[in-house]
Amino acid sequence: MNQPYAVTAEFYDLLQAEDQLAVVDRLADRWFGTPRVGVLDVGAGTGLATFRFAQRCDLPLHAVEPSASMRSVLLSRLATRPDIRPRVRVHAAGIQELGLRAVADFGWCLNTMGGLDAGARRRALAALAEALVPGGVAVVQRPPATACDGRRGLPSVELGGDVYTGDVTSAPVGSAGVRWCFRYRVVRDGELVRQETETFDGHLVSEERFDAELRAAGLTPTGADSPDVVVVRRVGVGTLRPE
Repeated sequence: MNQPYAVTAEFYDLLQAEDQLAVVDRLADRWFGTPRVGVLDVGAGTGLATFRFAQRCDLPLHAVEPSASMRSVLLSRLATRPDIRPRVRVHAAGIQELGLRAVADFGWCLNTMGGLDAGARRRALAALAEALVPGGVAVVQRPPATACDGRRGLPSVELGGDVYTGDVTSAPVGSAGVRWCFRYRVVRDGELVRQETETFDGHLVSEERFDAELRAAGLTPTGADSPDVVVVRRVGVGTLRPE
């Protein structure tokens, strides 16, 4: 059986880490605040955001990553950091399968919700709410609302004389879906050495519908940011950290 991200995990940090870290730092500077309980990273991937959060606070961190391929990079990164390892618990399943309760007052969920259908998304949002303490805050990236044919190039990085690069295309699938195709290339002396491809299917959800799903899960939208980010607060009475 094919493992999700089996291809992408090899190239992700090399080609996308710089852009992703810029997003993590910008959003965290604005929304991270001063958590006092713990931090939850849903869809932790290779651990880019997890490690940034570990630098910002001395609290337990829960890194949720169901993909074995991406998780292996995260665990390899943790293997070299004995200072961080005792605080990071890695969960090898989706958030909806874990039963976490009140483990964090700051949550993070980017590049995740768009890959879930309505039922899985409903369960994931409910599980995210349960994992936050009352009053806890989470930064959540919305699923895409529309899909169109498009292409963008990925960065080019030289490694040992080889050039690693690629591109991603998107296309509508039916009336409520989108398909992303990532193509990765290794070029040596102008000649293609290797090309790998991985495809992901996503689900389109309007902003209004997603906000309704958030509220149904006990998460109240309180702010917005880019790219397509909604900031939510866990419904309930709790000790809130200063804004």
